Amino acid sequence: MSLLRPTLLPVLLALALNGCANLVPSPSAPPQGKEAREALALAHTLRDNGRLQAAYEVYARMAERGQLGGSYLLEYASVAAAVRPPQEALALYQQARQALGETLSKLPAAQRLALCNGNGRARLALGQATLAEKDFRCALQAAPGDAQAHNGLGVALNLQGRDAEARLQFEQALASDAAYSPAVNNLALSWLASGDSAKAIGLLNGARGQDISLQLNLALAYVMADQDDTAGRILQDNLEASYAGSILDGFRAARQRVRAGAPLASELLAASQQPLALKEQD
Repeated sequence: MSLLRPTLLPVLLALALNGCANLVPSPSAPPQGKEAREALALAHTLRDNGRLQAAYEVYARMAERGQLGGSYLLEYASVAAAVRPPQEALALYQQARQALGETLSKLPAAQRLALCNGNGRARLALGQATLAEKDFRCALQAAPGDAQAHNGLGVALNLQGRDAEARLQFEQALASDAAYSPAVNNLALSWLASGDSAKAIGLLNGARGQDISLQLNLALAYVMADQDDTAGRILQDNLEASYAGSILDGFRAARQRVRAGAPLASELLAASQQPLALKEQD
């Protein structure tokens, strides 16, 4: 039985909300009319500057006016995936797929990658792990070695209780991109949930400084290994002092509940989703 099925999904979703993954150049002809072309240029500028909600609103208005087609609908879906509920993003990806016309295998590899990864992330968010697995395998056919696809496939496999296969996918993601923090987090949480704190600590220590979520999970791993002082120093280095103390207390309480018989997976899930009050840097 999988110990970790509930714990990895938040990490993957963080990736989906961290920008527009797998955006591809648009080979479709630009929309007709000066107004439409100007609106598209504005959407691109907003998207490229990280203003995803504003970019989504521009794309949405264009879609309402029938000004988007082909690969521009795929752009729209990719932006929507960052700011809209997964059911809505999935519907937009399916609309883009229909607009592109060709059978999936005949689409350019970049478009297949964007479609399949986007569908997979949305389906994971909706709890459709088996369908998500197929989507991420599709993405890997389009782009073997894609770190996002390997990571997503690992989560989908984990949610189905296939933990060893999941860890292999996380490792393959890191083989493609050693700095890819979602896969680092997922692999570390996998080792932690299996009871191997040492492996989790080693992995997270090797990636320190890349991402605040790595620091948080490293502190959690140290607490589970009864190294509270080290965990406290990590938290104090990255969080406001009072908040670091409350996080540490929460981790200790989770450890105590686990040792009293609480399910490890649910405790790791709660601990790994702590909101963060970051320490201001000098």
